[in-house]
Amino acid sequence: MKIKPVISFVMLTWNRKAFVELCMKSFFENLSYKYKFEFLIVDNGSNDGSVSLLKEYAKKENQIKITFCKRNKGLNAYKYLLFKSKGEYIIIVDDDVIEFPPNFDYELVNCLLNARDFGYIALDVVQNEYTNGAKPSESFYVDIQKRNVTISEGPTGGWCTIFRRKDFKKISWKFYLKRLNMKNGEDGVLSNLLKTKLSLKSGLLKGIKCLHASGAYYSEKFGHLERDIKKYTDAGLSDHAANYQSKKNNS
Repeated sequence: MKIKPVISFVMLTWNRKAFVELCMKSFFENLSYKYKFEFLIVDNGSNDGSVSLLKEYAKKENQIKITFCKRNKGLNAYKYLLFKSKGEYIIIVDDDVIEFPPNFDYELVNCLLNARDFGYIALDVVQNEYTNGAKPSESFYVDIQKRNVTISEGPTGGWCTIFRRKDFKKISWKFYLKRLNMKNGEDGVLSNLLKTKLSLKSGLLKGIKCLHASGAYYSEKFGHLERDIKKYTDAGLSDHAANYQSKKNNS
């Protein structure tokens, strides 16, 4: 009889080979290996060498299962990933998280075990002169102590986020009906459904920080400017597209 994984890690990627290489390296270096896990990945039709990189990792790590799409399905590919997940906990990993804290999986699971009234928890983020990590101002958060963890209750991005599979099953049909895109991302939809339908809070695991390499600086540094300009332009997010275009013009 097959033993079900405790954690299902899921990742969606498209033409971000430079990020994915750092993400995967740091992921496996900082995983606690305390839990049985699976790692499900959807590649959304990359043509930048990501496919070869992912296949190499799949050869080394038998927990990795990859689905290669011929065309870009956008954020809606998360519906497939979450449907296929078998773990007690689901952890979404963004491909632009390039540094993870030690034992990050244990920290996230431990947080949910100690905070039954929370349903959606993300790692905290490094904030430096190049990025705010996509985290809103501290004024949006209230710190709450839960036994041996501190949670900053408030807006929760999807860079590295955990939720219970049993909770997701209760809202899954609502989630599948939503059309996901850059304006209506999987993180906002999930956290809102868990709050409105199950009265579960969301927040950040305070002080346990990953480097979420968001923003134009890291996009330029890792050669993703053209990709990100197209992404935001296609999504109708003109302010974001202009910001990245400005970085390109000044580089």
